[in-house]
Amino acid sequence: MPLPLLPEPQSKRYSACPGRTLCPGCPLFVENGGLCSGCTEEYRARCLQARCFSRCNRCGGGLHAIVPAACGRSLLRDEWVELIAAPLAPYRPEPITFSTPLIPVIYGQSEVRKIPERFLWIDAWAAPIHKVMNLDGKFRSRDLKDYLGLSAHQKLILSTAGPDDYMEMLWEKGEMLDYRGHGFDEWFPAHFSVYDNDSKFYQFFNARRQQLHARKVKSRFVWFRLGEHVPVEWLGPILDCPSILLSCQQMYSGFNRRLLRREIELADRLFPISAAFFLLGSGYGALIRESRRVYEIHSGWLMRGLKGHDMKHTSRKDLGRLDLLCLNLKSIYGTVLQRRRKLSQELMKSTGEEPRQTDAGLEEAALDAGWSPPPRGSWRS
Repeated sequence: MPLPLLPEPQSKRYSACPGRTLCPGCPLFVENGGLCSGCTEEYRARCLQARCFSRCNRCGGGLHAIVPAACGRSLLRDEWVELIAAPLAPYRPEPITFSTPLIPVIYGQSEVRKIPERFLWIDAWAAPIHKVMNLDGKFRSRDLKDYLGLSAHQKLILSTAGPDDYMEMLWEKGEMLDYRGHGFDEWFPAHFSVYDNDSKFYQFFNARRQQLHARKVKSRFVWFRLGEHVPVEWLGPILDCPSILLSCQQMYSGFNRRLLRREIELADRLFPISAAFFLLGSGYGALIRESRRVYEIHSGWLMRGLKGHDMKHTSRKDLGRLDLLCLNLKSIYGTVLQRRRKLSQELMKSTGEEPRQTDAGLEEAALDAGWSPPPRGSWRS
């Protein structure tokens, strides 16, 4: 669904908030039957620090990428509203289940492609879109599962945690791409950014585009992201989805981490316990109900290994790259199991829940000195 681009004008800074006159006429404003309640004084102050394009749709508010919806100042505002404000029916794809709580990220380097055969009991791996596809929508191999070294029974997931320009390519071409024909068993919908320094209109627009794109490409996942301003009511169409993606990456400030923890814990209250959470990262200590199935998708083991470092950032010149990558992957797997157990125990203390027998046996087996692979199908079964 490509949107037309207007000529890029002279950029300018605003000294007064233009939203004071734009908000009353915006179809998303609450007084016009929408869900947007306008801006706070704090948000106005942040917004005025950004350079704005008053007559185009090429700016993301924070000037981080070329995108098709900058803010309510564009002449195309009402066209965008027509696209995102239409009611959506509930989205209910089939659920997804994997055997292990860690989904490692994998690249195409020669040493990395040898890793999956050494961890056959890890049954799901994720490849970032910008590592397996170009901006024209061309895949780097006809069979990416074979190219990345996965066996027939291991699942390959296309991760859309990537640059914004790739998301815009997916918005235009995503439903025409043959994911399964190129070796992918599952694929995420486009992950349109909801940055807190973007215009509120842009945050609403991208929050809705994530829901629309999941339907367009028939993904069995949906992204959950509210940011600072998108209301909970905006989530209505995806509350019945059984596989929820939560990005925990690039949270550099304490404010953003607190906001993320709040969002994860809010998601835990909103979604039924049958819905599985897929965290891109660790979750920064957010408490999630012990009976919910939680997966973590990690690339740190790979990035550090390719730089010659272990998971403690220590240079390991005594190990070859393949051995170091295997060491890092074992380490992050153990860390994920320990983190899930610790957070479950903290939550049980706060709620008075009893521990579940099915978790303890698996964690002890996976973390013992012999590093036994976890029994298939027993993790939070």
